[in-house]
Amino acid sequence: MATFTFSHLLIVFSGGGIGATLRWGLSGLVSSMSGRPWTGTLFVNLIGCAIFFLISKTFSDIGKNYDLLFKTGILGSLTTFSTFAFDVVSLFKQGMIKEAAMALGLNVIFGIIIGIWILR
Repeated sequence: MATFTFSHLLIVFSGGGIGATLRWGLSGLVSSMSGRPWTGTLFVNLIGCAIFFLISKTFSDIGKNYDLLFKTGILGSLTTFSTFAFDVVSLFKQGMIKEAAMALGLNVIFGIIIGIWILR
């Protein structure tokens, strides 16, 4: 069972602020460049997957505080399942079935492929 301390809370809180700011900036930039809102979500999710797997492979015992900062805080708020799900549902509701399927497939399939490739 995980122990929760005030210092752990501050570490996750700090990382979450950094990750959320990165998500907002990177997602907005990519979405505005592509003209498709879901591409920004795809970008941050795939970048987050890659960094998460790289950290997991390279620093297997990174330490509790760094694990909380990077994996839980920064990458937890950089990547976003709720926005991804909202993007896919919105595209389906707009009748953009092919684009919804593409957003769904690219997020899931490439996220897994990145993990397999990095951990090989």
